[in-house]
Amino acid sequence: MKMRGIFAVIAAVLLLGGLGAMGQTNTEYQFLFSGTAYETNAAGKMVGTPITDQTLLQDRARLGQISAVSTLAIVYHINGNAMGDTIDIISNATGQVLVTELGLYFGSDGGLGRTAVTNAAQTAQRRIDYIYTDNNSTYTFDNDDSVGGSMTSKYLVTTNGMTNAMISGMMSWGVAPRGTNGPILCIGKFSTGQPLF
Repeated sequence: MKMRGIFAVIAAVLLLGGLGAMGQTNTEYQFLFSGTAYETNAAGKMVGTPITDQTLLQDRARLGQISAVSTLAIVYHINGNAMGDTIDIISNATGQVLVTELGLYFGSDGGLGRTAVTNAAQTAQRRIDYIYTDNNSTYTFDNDDSVGGSMTSKYLVTTNGMTNAMISGMMSWGVAPRGTNGPILCIGKFSTGQPLF
């Protein structure tokens, strides 16, 4: 019985090692976002301000007192944590996650009765993710509940042993009033660019 267990462990190690040698999968991709942040101005009128991935990145750099924004990147991080994908601010040099901007969670969680639609080959997926934010910035706030949603589409493409993801969708999320600032509603579309890590 012990021999069978040892052979199973050796076979698993060889299989996993072989798969790793055959190809590599990136998990962090350039995050591209274009949208509008809606809020009520001092005159009581609803106004929309264009926001992009660079707006989100520059806001986080300002909050972190980082003057060299070029040392940072905003990425779509596949399986960024145990709950799902994340939109993270990372160090360009190391790929280290500095802060999570948005969490896209529970879009395919059988325990909660939520299932993504996929093709038979499991290379295409569409799902509705719940957006979470867990810290404060201009466009996020510390909250334990979902603050919005994302219609997320993922496609996996393998070329020369390298699997890359093409991800896109529409997302909207709210930011609760804080201090003298009223609520903000962010709406836009996103996609992924080149793999970074």
